[in-house]
Amino acid sequence: MFFSLAWLSLTLSLGVWWWILGFRQAKTISEISISQERQLELNRVNRMLQLEGSFFLSMLTLGGVTLAVLSYRDHKRSKLISDFFSTVTHEMKTPIASLQLQIEVLLEDTKNPELKRKLQKIWKENQRIESQMGNAFYLASLMQGEVLYLENLTLQELKDSYSHHEPDLVWEVKVPLQKKVYIDKKAFFAMLKNLTENAKRHGKAEQIKLHIFQEKNKICFLLEDNGLGFNGNKKQLTLPFLRHSKTSGSGIGLYIVKKLMEKMKGKLEFPSSTKGFQVKLCFHEVL
Repeated sequence: MFFSLAWLSLTLSLGVWWWILGFRQAKTISEISISQERQLELNRVNRMLQLEGSFFLSMLTLGGVTLAVLSYRDHKRSKLISDFFSTVTHEMKTPIASLQLQIEVLLEDTKNPELKRKLQKIWKENQRIESQMGNAFYLASLMQGEVLYLENLTLQELKDSYSHHEPDLVWEVKVPLQKKVYIDKKAFFAMLKNLTENAKRHGKAEQIKLHIFQEKNKICFLLEDNGLGFNGNKKQLTLPFLRHSKTSGSGIGLYIVKKLMEKMKGKLEFPSSTKGFQVKLCFHEVL
């Protein structure tokens, strides 16, 4: 919408400038002309320039207004879709969490191996649904331009909190755990969850390590797995809705990671690795 208004303003300015210049040229020439016949001819040209200029400006105005109206409708439609996704994902979070809790209770109580195997499969599928709903929620939030809740958190706090979400993730910390980073805790956990699920589901990784180290004034988190890796163009990994294989998900996971990193003033990289896949997240250290 803003682009449309800028385009309309520019084209109208150029049109007015062209019309005025042509009118002034015709007027100047007519003033220095001596011949009566030449004067009539110049007057005719002057009227023609005025008519053409008026028509040109009218067409520019009509086109600009039409483009602005269409852009406004498109913006309004996008906002409605974004609001819909936000509402739906918010409403579905409660029943999904409740279902997850009930499955976990059944897994603890059951002794039947076959039933336990089926419950574990349901638990994994429910985790997948929860992850996709979380991605949809974040995508809707990013489209609405919502701000993150940034705070100073120690590495110890992050490790203790996330260990409950992903107990199998191996942490290798090479800096003091008292060091702080300025991030959104919820967004950071969402990124880690996205990346670990990608490693397991698409990379078939059996082990994932999170290396934490310092680079100058930044604290970096390097997520490394022993999976199949990625042989495509890494520059396309963060493009939205781009699926790189038949087993790929919705195509928004890494796009959301990129946008969240930008909001937290961080840096996202995909280092080269001979085995598996690596993702590097760097944040400014809080002194």
